[in-house]
Amino acid sequence: MARWVLLALALGYALLWMRYTTVERVLAFDPVVAMNAGFADVPVEDRGWPEMRKALVAMHADDPQAAELLREASRCEVLGFYAGHPEDFSPEDRELWPEKFSDEELSVDANPWSWERSAIAIQLPHLADFREAALYLKDHALEQGEGGSLEDLRAMRRLSVLCHEQPTLINQLVGMAILALEVDTMSHLLEDHGTTYSDEVLESFEAELDLALAALSPLSLQGEQIMFDDVLQRMYSDDGAGNGIFIGGSDALSDGMEFMGFPDRRRTTVDTVVAPFLAQWMPDRQTTRELYAAMMAEQVQFCKAPLWDRPEDSQFEGTGNPIIDLTLPALTKAIDQVQLKRMEIEAMSLVVAAYRERTRTGAFPAEAPIEVRDCWVDGLVGYEVVDGLPEVRSACPHQKGQVLFPVRGE
Repeated sequence: MARWVLLALALGYALLWMRYTTVERVLAFDPVVAMNAGFADVPVEDRGWPEMRKALVAMHADDPQAAELLREASRCEVLGFYAGHPEDFSPEDRELWPEKFSDEELSVDANPWSWERSAIAIQLPHLADFREAALYLKDHALEQGEGGSLEDLRAMRRLSVLCHEQPTLINQLVGMAILALEVDTMSHLLEDHGTTYSDEVLESFEAELDLALAALSPLSLQGEQIMFDDVLQRMYSDDGAGNGIFIGGSDALSDGMEFMGFPDRRRTTVDTVVAPFLAQWMPDRQTTRELYAAMMAEQVQFCKAPLWDRPEDSQFEGTGNPIIDLTLPALTKAIDQVQLKRMEIEAMSLVVAAYRERTRTGAFPAEAPIEVRDCWVDGLVGYEVVDGLPEVRSACPHQKGQVLFPVRGE
């Protein structure tokens, strides 16, 4: 009886193994190419990345890791992505630093199934430089005193726009952080020199804030979708009709044979023993993709509700599908940042309007010159003149209150 049970188990496992090892794996697209394609309609003369790439190279001319920084810009007409392969260096990169490329580097094996070629391996080290450049601009603007700084503010906004050329969530969050830095810089300038600014200067500040508000666009989730699709095509087989089974690693049959009889290299237990069971247990490719899309849409729909009108205990629990749980971005805080930054920019427009009225009448208005919605409550931000300066206050989370202007410390 025991032998029959063992035989049945062996037969069942053999069938699972055959199912697992005979499916087709297909890499349907390159994530770097897919991300670039999303911005192919950006006119060449308007693309910020090519010039920024040259600036980054100049900034890091003495950096021992300069070659790595340069690779970050490979294969990119619009973006600054790097997927880790010397053979993909762009002609522009070779012209900039020809001494950094050797025949030995170019002979590196480029296995398309390697995770180093996946969207997960895309590096964005230039974002740290963008933020650092924005901080330099802030310092320079504050050093200019009342005699300048407008061009520094404009440059900060343009850096933010440049971040948004790339469709990943982190790019857009950094772009919003730079816009917040522009608002913070303007707050310091107005607090220190606002009463001496002419109406023309204040009008320029007002126009700059309008442009900053226009730069605050809704978040694009294209990059996150591309990354998920890339992970999916590496983890699932492809039946040609948009479906397939979970397969985990590449070349499963040959790897299993090596493990069983010809161990040139050992594979993990998951690849050789457990994977056929996982392929049976895991939802298929189409189901996984539909669940991912549904979870994304559910988060987006949740974020459409005002911040003050959401259930406090609302949370997005894990789906139980490890692929989705590891790759699904937490959108709530990211999308909420758009509302928060819009309120901050509009609140600064209110402050500038108050200063403009002061230049015309000699005193700050007793009432808010323009209405600004408070994203935390169903109402307007607070405004009053305190100690000779306009004070703008938001309710903030849990109604604790937050002063938006004047700035309270660094």
